[in-house]
Amino acid sequence: RVRPGEAIPADGRIRHGRSHVDESLLTGESIPQPRTVGDEVVGGSTNTSAALEIEVTRTGGDTVVASVMRLLERAQAERPPVARLADRIARLFVTALLIGAAATAAVWLQIAPQRAFEITLAVLVVTCPCALSLATPAALVNATGRLARDGLLVARADAIERLVRIRHVVFDKTGTLTAGRIRLTGTHCLGRLSAEQSVAIAAAMEAEAGHPLARAFDGQLRNAQVHDVESHPGFGVTATLNGQPLRLGRPNWVCELSDSTPPQTDATASTLILLGDQQGLLAQFELTDAIRDDAAQAIRDLRAIGMHVSIASGDAAPAVAAVAQQLDIDDWQAGLDPAGKLALLETYRQAAPVAMIGDGINDAPVLAGADVAIALGSGAAIAHGNADLLLAGERLSALAPGLIIARRTRRIIRQNLIWAAAYNACALPLAAMGMIPPWAAALGMSASSLLVVGNALRLSRVQTKSLRPRPSMPPVSAVPGVAS
Repeated sequence: RVRPGEAIPADGRIRHGRSHVDESLLTGESIPQPRTVGDEVVGGSTNTSAALEIEVTRTGGDTVVASVMRLLERAQAERPPVARLADRIARLFVTALLIGAAATAAVWLQIAPQRAFEITLAVLVVTCPCALSLATPAALVNATGRLARDGLLVARADAIERLVRIRHVVFDKTGTLTAGRIRLTGTHCLGRLSAEQSVAIAAAMEAEAGHPLARAFDGQLRNAQVHDVESHPGFGVTATLNGQPLRLGRPNWVCELSDSTPPQTDATASTLILLGDQQGLLAQFELTDAIRDDAAQAIRDLRAIGMHVSIASGDAAPAVAAVAQQLDIDDWQAGLDPAGKLALLETYRQAAPVAMIGDGINDAPVLAGADVAIALGSGAAIAHGNADLLLAGERLSALAPGLIIARRTRRIIRQNLIWAAAYNACALPLAAMGMIPPWAAALGMSASSLLVVGNALRLSRVQTKSLRPRPSMPPVSAVPGVAS
């Protein structure tokens, strides 16, 4: 049984259910494809809308697991643009070195033939491009290891390079700034059903949909007569009960089914969801979720290194405003569906490169559209598939240190490249003039490589606990079309 947002673990055939499957990680098709009873599904793809019962048809070497391993090897071999640039420079340098060595040999064969071999050997040894070739990968390897120790896993080769340019960080609310430990704190009957009946229906719908809000209904009795459950990212869940359509989710969306009006409430700090059918509203549920322990400190740390911080949430405005007030975030947007989040992100990107942090199915489009996408380790598989980095330890406090490490990595790479270039520029003329014997050239080449590696190792000892305040960016809300 595979719920929405979960990865399909093996190749198989659908026995029960109807859904859409995201196969973009395997086929490159960006639009989720409809799948129903009898259709084949591929292991490694992601179920996006409704629970499916799948019969496994292929195992072992016949499944996509072997392909996943090949994809993993290819990803590990992938090189970021800065590394590829260094390789191109090294190739040009080697070509120039060989030409220079040949010219040196030709000149010394005319001047002092007995020293031609010794001097040519010294030229080749002293200018070996080891330091130049090690300058970038040594820094990236150490940076990746340091980020992993801090709980930030690099999923794409060029993530560190793009992280350096980030000046604006946008957070989702539920499950990201909040701990995801959602509790049902209130049930209000609005129709013909009792509170117990309404909770049983909602518990069955949320559990089948695999929605994060399902945790609020853990331990509640479920109505087994609820069928055809389907998730609608950014809106809620649909189902049928005794042949009648049901909706559970955002108030305005649920009210559309019966052309009714959302009820007034004073629960400003809670997330409100409605249950309704074609005859009217049935119940209103109040859900609360505590803010993560390290969220406030993470926001302060991000501001200390010059980041502008925003919230983009699909939740109701009162609940988002309460979280924003507690975290001292002035720039926030509420009531956004996935398309709305993506449109807001495009507006933000007009002012500065943006990093998006989210965890749910509804965050997948905006994660894919961000300059840097960061997903929580406990988030949906489809969110992981669009992420450049993963917060494995669920600690938001790792974000600011990660940005510092990325900036320091760029600085270390530049230092290494400058040193390698300066060393070769100085050593080559001296060796060509016969002033450096081969044994000294070998020592110089080794020392140059060791210096580059030692400089890269400094990334493992970067202190990120004390963050120096820096002037923050102008409020992004000043960009035309954006308001808090």
